[in-house]
Amino acid sequence: MNGMLRLPSLVTCAGLVCGFAALVFAARYEFGRAALLVGIAALLDALDGTLARRGGGDCDFGTNLDSLADLVSFGVVPALALYLQTLHQLGGLGVAPCAAFVVCGALRLARFPLVKNDRCFVGLPIPPAGVILAALCATGPPPLPAALAAAGLSALMVSRLPFPTLAGLAALGREGVSRLAGRPD
Repeated sequence: MNGMLRLPSLVTCAGLVCGFAALVFAARYEFGRAALLVGIAALLDALDGTLARRGGGDCDFGTNLDSLADLVSFGVVPALALYLQTLHQLGGLGVAPCAAFVVCGALRLARFPLVKNDRCFVGLPIPPAGVILAALCATGPPPLPAALAAAGLSALMVSRLPFPTLAGLAALGREGVSRLAGRPD
């Protein structure tokens, strides 16, 4: 129970509530509202991490809670919204890109604590992938481009490509992409 009532964990729970509410809106075919709530969940996700690092409140409980909230808000919500918005038109084939997005998001979240680097993430983090997919849903794309976007974002999440952190972006201008990725010039 240590960590349950810490401010970062409460902020994480607020993000999870946004994810659940986004599910409700997606189920009601209100994709713009669902996307807005996914965006708010992303802001709360950034805030909870900042609060945990600044307050010395990093704990295993908070880290695990954050991953579970991220899987719902940035994995399940955008995937379901995409299916309901457009990929249902592909029948059973429309499920595959959505399921791949959720699975790849879960794999990305499971890998995150195992690959520590202050300057870059290994693979696209699930929050930006989920925000992109949710925003795409709000535009009402045709099925094929939507399926390709989900597949591409899925592949980026499980890739080994470096994506800079905020600290990494600051260093990027000084040192270049090759050093950001940990490779010599």
